Amino acid sequence: MSDQTPPKLIQRWENLEMGLQFLIAFIVLIPIISLLHWTALSQPPARGAIYGLFWALPAAFLIAIASQNEKRKRRALQSKKDEYGDTTDSSQP
Repeated sequence: MSDQTPPKLIQRWENLEMGLQFLIAFIVLIPIISLLHWTALSQPPARGAIYGLFWALPAAFLIAIASQNEKRKRRALQSKKDEYGDTTDSSQP
């Protein structure tokens, strides 16, 4: 894991509440997954849309959980560094 701070967009995403992350991911994933079912799996439009709704739920949930977990790991690493006063950059050889 890199010691560098993540880009501003990722920081903004991680600072959102989990429910809002879920909602945003769900709304974005519905058309992506539906399009995948229509094109790659040759599903009829109605069935592809239903599958898009269905599979967007667990995918959005996993994205929200993973985002919160990454935020937690980054905070734990930072607090450990602060505790020991480690200001060195471990990415340097």
